Amino acid sequence: MDIQKLNGFERIYQAECFPNEVKSMFGKNVDEINRYMKWLFTWLSVLDSEGMGALNLEQFEHLKGTDNPNLYALRHPRSKINERYIYIYADNECAVLLTAFKEKSTQDYRLAIIRAENIAKQLEDE
Repeated sequence: MDIQKLNGFERIYQAECFPNEVKSMFGKNVDEINRYMKWLFTWLSVLDSEGMGALNLEQFEHLKGTDNPNLYALRHPRSKINERYIYIYADNECAVLLTAFKEKSTQDYRLAIIRAENIAKQLEDE
């Protein structure tokens, strides 16, 4: 699995599957896509400039109790759809977006973490 640098950012990358996962969260609702993409890119800019310092903000969290201790999430705390974006740090400097999902239940979160761990492992193996 490849990673690609996200346009407009210095230290943000995405796994090749990430864009399709984001699209699948929103379906064809263009207004919803645009609103949430604006929010996402605002906070990715913060992540790009602050790096691990962004973890001091409520939108960012370290995911504890996972098989991969290097998983982090970007969340929209007051979102109606409760979307989440799981990422890792490469060399403690660059963030790599792994997966995106809507959290409707704790099961959704568990499945997304498993998916993110698998993607991270594929990236490490290459």
